[in-house]
Amino acid sequence: MPRIVSESKEIPQLTIELVGPRMAVGRIDENDVQIIHGSISSRHAELVLEGGEYRVRDLESTNGTRVNDEKITESLLQDRDRLQFGQIPFRYEGAVARAALALPQAGATFQMEQGVDEGIPENFRNLSPIKGKGQSGSPTWILGVGGLVALLGLGFYVFRMLFTS
Repeated sequence: MPRIVSESKEIPQLTIELVGPRMAVGRIDENDVQIIHGSISSRHAELVLEGGEYRVRDLESTNGTRVNDEKITESLLQDRDRLQFGQIPFRYEGAVARAALALPQAGATFQMEQGVDEGIPENFRNLSPIKGKGQSGSPTWILGVGGLVALLGLGFYVFRMLFTS
């Protein structure tokens, strides 16, 4: 039977069995799943049964609903998904266990996929605020600036030693 299990330190050991075809989630009494917390809206979200699993829909809540750390308006849940209403995280335990990937047997050879030999996936986007990272440029200007600063410091030291005595 599908259920959600609290992973919050504020609401520990809360397990909610999902039994209805449509279950309202929110802070007030009229909800099927009542979560009393300041980050939960009065009518926060709903869980709707589709086949054997639940779909979560955010009901334009103030603090949003997240599935696996992504803010959603609607998402079909899978076993072991991380579900978060406001600031309260839950783990979804579905009716159908998510298939685990088989590990290769000891001594088996591994063949790398075609097109991945550079180690960067095709759909990779670099969101680093540091532009040009990884480009092979000459760092000689950094050495020049460092040398100039050292020379000025040495000159200032000598100047102070000669004229402040």
